[in-house]
This record gives sequence, C-alpha cells and structure tokens, in this order.
Amino acid sequence: MSVSQRTHGLLLRVGVSTFMSLLMSFTMLVLNPGFVSNFLALWLRSFSVAFVVALVISALVLPLVTAILSRLVTVRSDPVNLGEAIRTE
Repeated sequence: MSVSQRTHGLLLRVGVSTFMSLLMSFTMLVLNPGFVSNFLALWLRSFSVAFVVALVISALVLPLVTAILSRLVTVRSDPVNLGEAIRTE
C-alpha cells in the first residue's frame, strides 16, 4: 500500500492516538474506581472521549514539537554506530 506523506502523517496520528487513549483510559479506570461491575461501559466511554481529545491535541502539538526539535537537533542521513555516537558526545 502506497500513501502520500500527508496521509502517512494522518494515519500515524490516528494510530498513536488510538493506542494511547486505550491504554491511558484503561489505566486511569483501574487506578480510580477499579474493576467495577460496569467497567467495560465506563472504559468505552472514557476511551471515546480520550480518543477525540488525543487526536485534536496531537494535531496541534505535533507541528510545535517538530518545529522545536528542528531547532535543537539535526537529523543524520547516514547510519551511526551506537558505540561511536556515545564516545563522540
């Protein structure tokens, strides 16, 4: 399957938002009310809200983080031997 760079970025945001929302909503429910009788219903409701929030936040934050990182680091195009990278820094 071949997609454009823009589509790839969108799919990446949706995928990361999905997994983070699932795991975070599950964790917060386990830590707060625990495994109550209507746990699954609560989890699905929490996930649906968390997913929407995560998707919006990732769309807003990713360009900001990308801009900050582009000022702080340079991406190398050649592979780096981990041992050499540790010694030179």
